[in-house]
Amino acid sequence: MSGGPRPSRRRRTWPQRLLLAFNVVVVLICFSSAVGLAYVFRQASDIQRFGGLSATLDQKPGKGEPANFLLVGVDNAEGLQKNDPVLIGRSQASLLSDTIMIIRVDPQTHQAAILSLPRDLYVPIADTGGKSKINSALPGGGPQRLIKTIQQNFGIPINGFIEVNFAGFRSLVDAVNGVPIYFPWPARDNHTGFLVEDPGCVTLDGVQALAYARSRYFETKQGNQWVADPSSDFGRISRQQQFIKLALKRAIAKGIRNPFVLTQLVGVAQANVKLDDQITTQDLLDLGREFKDFDPDTLQVYTPPATGADIGGASVLLLDKVGAQPLFDLFRGKADPNNPLRTILVEVRNGSGKAGQGQDVLKSLDDIGFGTIASSDASSFRNQRTEIRYAPGAESSAVQLARYLDGDPKFTVDRSLAVTNIVLVTGRDFTGMRASPRPETDFSLFLATTTTTTVGPGGPVAPPTTSRGMLPQTPPGETCG
Repeated sequence: MSGGPRPSRRRRTWPQRLLLAFNVVVVLICFSSAVGLAYVFRQASDIQRFGGLSATLDQKPGKGEPANFLLVGVDNAEGLQKNDPVLIGRSQASLLSDTIMIIRVDPQTHQAAILSLPRDLYVPIADTGGKSKINSALPGGGPQRLIKTIQQNFGIPINGFIEVNFAGFRSLVDAVNGVPIYFPWPARDNHTGFLVEDPGCVTLDGVQALAYARSRYFETKQGNQWVADPSSDFGRISRQQQFIKLALKRAIAKGIRNPFVLTQLVGVAQANVKLDDQITTQDLLDLGREFKDFDPDTLQVYTPPATGADIGGASVLLLDKVGAQPLFDLFRGKADPNNPLRTILVEVRNGSGKAGQGQDVLKSLDDIGFGTIASSDASSFRNQRTEIRYAPGAESSAVQLARYLDGDPKFTVDRSLAVTNIVLVTGRDFTGMRASPRPETDFSLFLATTTTTTVGPGGPVAPPTTSRGMLPQTPPGETCG
């Protein structure tokens, strides 16, 4: 499977996709308990279909092989009342790909991964001869143009397509009686109508869940001031990815063994989800069986690194092509699924002055399994202590590298780095790379001080403002949901 010329296509198996990917994933998991329920089968058979995609989609994988599905949440008003708050400031006829995700499922390992594509990524748009934000591909040329744009720019094969609108997302959240999220601070977005006034465990209904998932102007209250999340779309993606896991847990707990809730979930899909017309109901049931014991905590989530820019007066994101390749390889089927270290790109700088050290360390890192970029001399050969530089939000990647070092490396945040890139600056204390990693608990103090929210001068909890954005988390000792 590749992004280049594709051989003649056969019928593709299974599909899925949704506003946050969550809708169809939930339905698929619930299908696993629906085998033998004729009324559920009939409902699923009536799910709406897209035609004419067979010439664009990549051919189906072999039975039991991994497959990629394009999951698109559309910004349209289908199924909403004219006075719905979602429609404030927009036309009912508008259609934009509000959320774009690729979900990769592997029936053999029972693993699933999601790649979120920021809608402001500035890329060549298929069949237009020009560049624009990737979310312009769908309204300009339908699913075919969006699929081609992803295939041509990222070399990622797309085996199926699914679409969910606002009404479908909200209905599914309501069908599982809301999704609980712990907010350590008051939070809001005046653009979407999202509002949590009191900290604590809050169960979001469909309206508030959609407002939360769509939030790009997320704010938290610190003392008497509202502070904006500076990460914009990246923060929104982080919150969406978090929401998917929480919603999956809720749906499994509430619906997978409850025929009434199950019928509601499938009914929501029937009314608000559209699938590639090559996907049969039996395909959905087969996939559901494979993932009937799926643990949402094992869902892997990724976002390609990108930097902000202004082009023609518009704020866009420019892809970090080098940093994105290891992530794309996971969805191309080229990465070693047993070696997640390949997604961590390491640059080595010789800070000790020892001849040839940079190249030697780079080779050792490659042998261990890390992705490697290059080696060079540091600005000084007087470094006493080995240093690991990482982007905000990449603490766990920094720790994975540190596990292969002896001693006590210094951790330094470097905001100029992409979230997938790590810089290792050797010092005079550097003794070489370990053959086997140290326990992750060796760095538990570092992780605790970088991932736990801190207390500001006025006492209230201040949210983290890393590249992952302001992300609500349940504090240690608390439960939610």
